[in-house]
Amino acid sequence: MLLALSTSHKLGLAGVAAVFILFALASSFLFPRYRPQYPAGRLGWFTFVALVLFVGMLAAVEIFGAEPPEKAAAEAKSTTTSTAAGGGGQSVQVSEKEFSIALPSTTLKPGSYTFQLSNAGHLPHDLTIDGPQVSKAHTPLIGPGKKATLKVTLAAGTYDFYCSVPGHKQAGMDVKVKVA
Repeated sequence: MLLALSTSHKLGLAGVAAVFILFALASSFLFPRYRPQYPAGRLGWFTFVALVLFVGMLAAVEIFGAEPPEKAAAEAKSTTTSTAAGGGGQSVQVSEKEFSIALPSTTLKPGSYTFQLSNAGHLPHDLTIDGPQVSKAHTPLIGPGKKATLKVTLAAGTYDFYCSVPGHKQAGMDVKVKVA
């Protein structure tokens, strides 16, 4: 889930986490070194600050972990279309989940295809096709339970079907498809 966040959201979460971690480290190592009785007479303040930082971290996760409204609106459409080098043709159902891509066959004939992608997993995924005649045609990133459509024309050759979310291809969301 962290991989799907924007850079500003990652920085926001990292900043709040850094404040929380610095307070914890200072309370554990730094303050007791100079005041061995710490937090002795100020236990109430220490507890209050710790609770404020804890609630702040929870709020940061809710705020920075949420999807932007425009992304949520885009996912509200059940089907989106991306076209590369033609379209139409035979329909092929593709299902993705952590961390696999399921196709009815890994061999296809040259021609136009409409790939009907459904996300059966719990994380956002997309479908990217890279090969001899298609240069990284892909669907938008879709959330769990969502669908997207990708129309491409495939010539003879070997194509790489994968999820372009960082780390997903390496985790097994990569299928070689031969078109002959």
